[in-house]
Amino acid sequence: MTKINIGKIIAARRKERRLTQEELAEYLGVSKPAVSKWESGQSYPDIMLLPVLAAFFNVSVDELLGYEAQMTKEDIRKLYRRLANAFAAESFDQTYAECLAIIKKYHSCWNLVYSIAQLLVNHAPLAGGPDRMNEVLREASGYFECVEKNSGDAALAREALSLRAYCCLALQEPAQAIDLLEGTEEGPVSTGILLAKAYAIKGDSDRAKRYLQQFIYTNVASLFGAFPDLMALYADAPEKTDACLQKVLSLGEVFQLKEMQPSHYFTVYLTAAALYSAQNRNEKALDMLEAYADIIFQKNTFPLKLKGNSFFDMLQPYFESLNLGGDAPRSDKLIRKDLKSVVVDNPAFQSLKSEERYQKLWRRLESMEEEV
Repeated sequence: MTKINIGKIIAARRKERRLTQEELAEYLGVSKPAVSKWESGQSYPDIMLLPVLAAFFNVSVDELLGYEAQMTKEDIRKLYRRLANAFAAESFDQTYAECLAIIKKYHSCWNLVYSIAQLLVNHAPLAGGPDRMNEVLREASGYFECVEKNSGDAALAREALSLRAYCCLALQEPAQAIDLLEGTEEGPVSTGILLAKAYAIKGDSDRAKRYLQQFIYTNVASLFGAFPDLMALYADAPEKTDACLQKVLSLGEVFQLKEMQPSHYFTVYLTAAALYSAQNRNEKALDMLEAYADIIFQKNTFPLKLKGNSFFDMLQPYFESLNLGGDAPRSDKLIRKDLKSVVVDNPAFQSLKSEERYQKLWRRLESMEEEV
């Protein structure tokens, strides 16, 4: 949290220089009791003395002040959860204003700035109309750019760059996304694989296993997430739609993703249902929508949280290292609401509404809050 540590820093720097309080006071033209009060935190030096002290100790004024506008990772997670719940239950404008005020207060706490920007992206659709949503997305994109350029954290900067590109796509600005992303491909060998090999050679097999599980999991999750986009590009090729669906479901079965993180399947089933409906394959579309509903009502789906399974049994440290600690980016209440509306309000399924199976599904989704 916000804290000024100038007294402790003056004391430490003075002792490094092997000076007494009296000697430092004489140099500055103040009394020894004044220096003593600074170091004990009873008072602060006059503002005009700050550059003199900084120059004397060969530090910047910021370093001298020891000013920290930081929050711990756990503080950030708690704040994110509170604000996500506020977006679900309170006025968007009120919560949005609070987000901006928090960033203003902790403008150099880059993990916090990143997390608040991520929060804004995930809740921008609630802003009220396309223009306002785009305004929020541009605000978030600006924060991601600040994190990318100023954080000094390579991993966080890469994540911020990716989310800047996501904002560009949401704003229908593909050329800007391409400019950001082209040329940023990872090297031929993953850092995680190299670290695993290093730890294995060192004899730390547990840590080597953790890095390899993390590498495999993140790549499987990325592959799984890429299939719906590929399916959509084959909208005019039914055989390709079927092939993509079969392969992604087989991938999920191999790694038991349905039991581990069922939310991975939401987009897969919904995309397949929309494509089948557009191809006038209504029975297949209804199969996908029913599978989608089964995932929603699966016992272990909510609360949405990253977790391992019997194969991926060493991922918890990785999940805990993430900004949200494995929590979902929005409240379960909002997620359930969207999972329902994306079916019942979706024009892609207009042709299915007279089908008895669709009507049964519709009734089931309408009762979601009571059943989940």
